Amino acid sequence: GSSTCVMNFDGATGYLIGEENKGLAAMFTMMNYERLSIGLQGIGLGEVSYQSARAYALDRIQSRAPSGAVAPEQAADPIIVHPDVRRMLLTQKALTEGCRMMSYYVATLLDLERFESAPEKHKENGQLLAFFIPIVKSFLTDVSQEVSSLGVQIYGGHGFIREWGMEQLMRDSRILMIYEGTNGIQALDFIGRKNLHNKGRTLNKLVEKIRSFCRTQESKLNHLIMPLQEILSEWQSIFKHAQTKAHENPEEIGAMSVDFLQYSAYVCLGYFWLQMAAKAQEQIDAGSSDVDFYLSKITTAEFYFSRILPRTQTHKAGLLSGADNLMKLDSEHFSF
Repeated sequence: GSSTCVMNFDGATGYLIGEENKGLAAMFTMMNYERLSIGLQGIGLGEVSYQSARAYALDRIQSRAPSGAVAPEQAADPIIVHPDVRRMLLTQKALTEGCRMMSYYVATLLDLERFESAPEKHKENGQLLAFFIPIVKSFLTDVSQEVSSLGVQIYGGHGFIREWGMEQLMRDSRILMIYEGTNGIQALDFIGRKNLHNKGRTLNKLVEKIRSFCRTQESKLNHLIMPLQEILSEWQSIFKHAQTKAHENPEEIGAMSVDFLQYSAYVCLGYFWLQMAAKAQEQIDAGSSDVDFYLSKITTAEFYFSRILPRTQTHKAGLLSGADNLMKLDSEHFSF
């Protein structure tokens, strides 16, 4: 059955399980797992969309490459030769693979938080887990909607009809942004309980963790390390701004919450892509026979840093703009 169906319980008998008024607490024992699983559904749909779009772009022929015929023996070239199609495919690839690594990391934190016996380590893992859960639930499902939409676009008109299944991926991914606490609620939880309430301690620890990793890398990756290090300082500065504005006006928290989560997610994804690029470079230097695979990782990391990480600046501008531009318009004037 579909978990999006309507269920009627008219005339049914309800049974109390456990203690009265303790149900919410019981539910939250599994909530971290549930929210990760929703993010994983998003990655799954995004991955299917990317794989399908890639295969279609390699097979579908239309017009010629801007620099001249790539497949002169055919009536036209495959659409993967066109820069805009490559932009869409690389966006799908960079977001899906980066988010997959993020989900693996959070799954590891779930295990460490559950089974780590050393008190300090257990606490640290629990704090990092709490920090990342709103991100994996909301950002990974936002990404799923974007990636599946790009898949429809790459297919063109074929993508919009049911025959190919691409439009179903987009429809299926849409509910994920609502499941287990809407993405707006996740953003409020992230900026409020997970950052403002602990005065940014987890964020600052994560920043230092990323900086420490950057210091271990060779100069070959400086073109990735330097922009990430710069944005880490900006991330901390933005959080300090959030602290100040939240004290001045409680509406500021809701006004900046989504932009702050999105900004944070793109920074974290940069960290995961840097790790992948570093491992790929290590394998190439070690003489791996699978050089093409590892070069693909480095090239995709470079695309992420050049084309996607700059999205942080849009979110920065949004959250710095304040709550007034949201709250100024009277409710009855929305109809004008």
